[in-house]
Amino acid sequence: MALATSLPLRTARPTIWAMGISRVSRAFAELTPAYAGQADFRIVDEGFETAARSINEAARQGLVDAVVAGGSNGAYLRQHVDVPVILIKVTGFDVMHALTTAKQLSNRLALVTHASTFPETEAFKQAFGLDFPSHSYVTTEDAAMQVKALKRAGMEVIVGPGLVSDLAEQQGLAGVFLYSSNSIRVALEDAIEAARLARIEQRRREYLNTVLSHLNEGVAAVDAEGRIQSLNPPMERLLGLRRDQVIGRPLEEEAPAISLDGPLRHGQKELETIQKVNDKVLILNRIPIQSGGELLGAVVTAQDAKAIQRVDRNLRTGATARPAGTRYGLEDLLGGSAAIQRVRELARLYAEVSSTVLIEGESGTGKEVLAQGMHRASPRRDFPFVAINCAAFPEPLLESELFGYEEGAFSGARKGGKTGLFEAAHNGTIFLDEIGDMPLALQVRLLRVLQERQVLPVGALEPVAVNVRVIAATHRDLHAMVRSGEFRRDLFYRINILRIAMPPLRERDGDVEELAEVLYARAQRRLGIARPVRLPAFVKALCASYAWPGNLREMENVLERVAVSHAGRKINRRELELELEITVPELYGATDGDAPSGSPDAPPLVSLDEVARASQAAHARRVLEACGGDRAAACRILGISPATLWRKLKDGRGGRTGSA
Repeated sequence: MALATSLPLRTARPTIWAMGISRVSRAFAELTPAYAGQADFRIVDEGFETAARSINEAARQGLVDAVVAGGSNGAYLRQHVDVPVILIKVTGFDVMHALTTAKQLSNRLALVTHASTFPETEAFKQAFGLDFPSHSYVTTEDAAMQVKALKRAGMEVIVGPGLVSDLAEQQGLAGVFLYSSNSIRVALEDAIEAARLARIEQRRREYLNTVLSHLNEGVAAVDAEGRIQSLNPPMERLLGLRRDQVIGRPLEEEAPAISLDGPLRHGQKELETIQKVNDKVLILNRIPIQSGGELLGAVVTAQDAKAIQRVDRNLRTGATARPAGTRYGLEDLLGGSAAIQRVRELARLYAEVSSTVLIEGESGTGKEVLAQGMHRASPRRDFPFVAINCAAFPEPLLESELFGYEEGAFSGARKGGKTGLFEAAHNGTIFLDEIGDMPLALQVRLLRVLQERQVLPVGALEPVAVNVRVIAATHRDLHAMVRSGEFRRDLFYRINILRIAMPPLRERDGDVEELAEVLYARAQRRLGIARPVRLPAFVKALCASYAWPGNLREMENVLERVAVSHAGRKINRRELELELEITVPELYGATDGDAPSGSPDAPPLVSLDEVARASQAAHARRVLEACGGDRAAACRILGISPATLWRKLKDGRGGRTGSA
């Protein structure tokens, strides 16, 4: 519907100009009223150059759809106007009828026709026993000279089109009009049909032009000679041309940088070629147009390379305000200790630049939280954050994950290939966790990506440019690994540009209690506890005195176990302590003094089931002792039956029976 409103407004009926001089004009005036319901006729008493100028001006304004004319005037207009010209055709009947009329006036007659003579003339001569001259003319001057010559030869009557008839009368001769009313009517009807078809074609052309004008892509159509037939507004802007000035002119002259040799000379498609035109980098497609094996022309489409880059950016990033893959900001690095405050300060400073960052720290200290926070505080925040653990994949799989692969690059490769994580993180951040565990062969490829800012997918021949900020993390001592040859020295220097050391939890004075409260609340939310409770003070004290070798990750797991035992349950402190000794023995130092394996004091190597039975038996004895030997009370606390209590105590004594 929107397209139709943009088409030029035209009258309901076609407009036809009937071009005639004297007698032809009078014939039109007599016959056109009969067709008033089918077309609007305008009789124009002009010819040749004057008529052509008037018609072309009217055509540009959409005021004429077709022209009817006869003789040399019609032949001239066909060559010089841009609308259909219908010629009044002379039939054998017209010739015979006009000659019969002329014979009634005088036997000294002649026939002068435009461009050619008629076979019927000889039949007429034989039928009436006459011998008269028959001539043809091309131009007005030619017709005038022949009429004068015939007068000198003694001719009294001349038969011919309107021009010849008028010239004969000007010379004092009788002029017989060659065209019959029927021939003129046929010409008028043909003009009406031609105008109707021209209007249909014009509407199709206007519709197509309107569609093309709404495209963002530039489109130009040329004929077989390379002359411009159509040019939409985006192509005008890209090429710096004006449609009204270049239609009909060779495209290669107007835009010399665009060659049409491929489609027009060799019939070949040229797709996605990069061409610089008028200081713009364009992506061009040149396609030949063929029908029935005949080359009709070509279509050229063009897109600004910058627009392609914008589309590529939208495809890669998705246009989300908070990209998938980031859950944390720098505000999620909790704690008020000097160590963690220094980390936050460095992170905000480093977030403003795109230099590579190396985060070092023990496992569980929050290295990925820091990386996500830096990304969300950086100018790249609206682009992807992509994370991968380099220790989680075997070498071949890690290579395809990082760099992608082309279709058919190896057996089992996905159809269409796969985009690597470096490409997926274009304009954003890629987080390479545990980079110290990356195989040496891949370290070489990673070094090249960091140096060239280009990725070569597996099986590809052409590299892909990427704009990615790299944040790497490791819990290993990369300096020692470089010395031992386990990590490439050149890669270490490439990633160790900006460095942040995440402090372990044991070095964050005063942060443990705050973190314990926050993590305990989060654990209750994960467990769906309807009424969250505070972390018991004695548990908080236990947390503060524990060294936390697993750092925040360990603390999160331990406090979730505490929440299972405490939150949402009615249990007194003594009962909770007894239960926590089993569920979180690390807080009670149960694992602190274990002798190293292989030492003389090391316990014997036993199965996990035996360890579990022994631990449960020890706990059951402690509960029974706390209850003063009251087995019923101990069973209530432990949540087991007397028979189960007896069995556990029995297991703990290595099969010996006896009283608790």
